[in-house]
Amino acid sequence: MISHLRQTFAFVLFSLLLFPAVAAGDDLKKVNIGVDWFINPNHGPLVVALERGYFADAGLDVTLVPPEDTLDNVTMVLDGRVAIGMSDQPRTQIEIAGGSPLSVVGTLIPVPLNVVLAIDGGPIKTVEDIRGKRVGYADSEKTESDLLMIALSAQGITRSDITLVDVGFAMVPALLDGKVDVLTDVYRNFEPIQLKLAGKTPIVFDVESGTMPTYSELVYIVNDALIEPEIVEKFLVAVERSVTSIIEDPEAGWETFIKYDPKLDNELNKLSWEATVPLYATDPAEVSRQSFARFATFLVANKLVSAMPAVQNYIYELEP
Repeated sequence: MISHLRQTFAFVLFSLLLFPAVAAGDDLKKVNIGVDWFINPNHGPLVVALERGYFADAGLDVTLVPPEDTLDNVTMVLDGRVAIGMSDQPRTQIEIAGGSPLSVVGTLIPVPLNVVLAIDGGPIKTVEDIRGKRVGYADSEKTESDLLMIALSAQGITRSDITLVDVGFAMVPALLDGKVDVLTDVYRNFEPIQLKLAGKTPIVFDVESGTMPTYSELVYIVNDALIEPEIVEKFLVAVERSVTSIIEDPEAGWETFIKYDPKLDNELNKLSWEATVPLYATDPAEVSRQSFARFATFLVANKLVSAMPAVQNYIYELEP
């Protein structure tokens, strides 16, 4: 698939040089692409591809669709509101084990970002201090909260020892306002920066390290019953072009990113952009089967799922 996509990428660029008028015309395939959260630097490759016309060059008229709530990113894929969406690897595999007709078609961020976050000077100084405290989260009971408990169990902390509080999108505000004592399901490249800008010193606990296999924080997913291979191929070609351009000139990429919405132009997003650019998957079409296989074994061993289908059944391969 990877070599095929690169051949397609080269062909698309060659065609644009020969037939720019056609590429610039109105004969584009309208397609909704879902993101997993409100637009932020994690989504830089998609925003830059849209703003610079890379999607249009590939034949797609793309609209980016954020979720209406914190669980909507997968639902939008399942009900057909978006042709391609994104999710974290753990939730994706759990959904698939539960029977959801999902396949993974590519990778946005191939490393974990999730951390546990507290404020220096507050009630949490060590992981042990989480015992008896309120833990804010923004995901389903079968993903981040369960993964958190697996990590905390290594410290002897059980679910009955903490109080889980669903804080939705308002992660850091809930911590700053004292509604919770600590947060999980926050990203190391965003929320700790947000705390610093609020004048607080973040305490970051990487409780997942050593307690579970590494995984991709964000992958591209499709509904098997609704998939259009041509759209997937064109999408990945445009995203690869976008990632390459961002890495070659991150500052120019930032300037393009904030054109999407002037509200994105703030210090938090700028600092997050700088932290996130090195994390983008340089080959978005590549999906690590080994990573998915290891995490599938972990999910079954920890009884988060009863069984997992074979990896080849849900990592999508485009036809050569």
